[in-house]
Amino acid sequence: METPNNLERRILDLLDKRLLSVSQVAKELKINRAIASGYLEALKNQGKLELYKVGRSNVYILSGGRKR
Repeated sequence: METPNNLERRILDLLDKRLLSVSQVAKELKINRAIASGYLEALKNQGKLELYKVGRSNVYILSGGRKR
């Protein structure tokens, strides 16, 4: 079973390499889109991620470029 800290680390590692939409994160990590969305929103609220709107998609990237 995936722990919350492990999933958070996997999301941050994934977004360290490139910016992705919620659906892309969910697909890459093989998790439910709603779970990915919740984690991404929480990480954004913690200041670890930045959110950009691209068309109808929410796209996330690490805050401050590639720093953690």
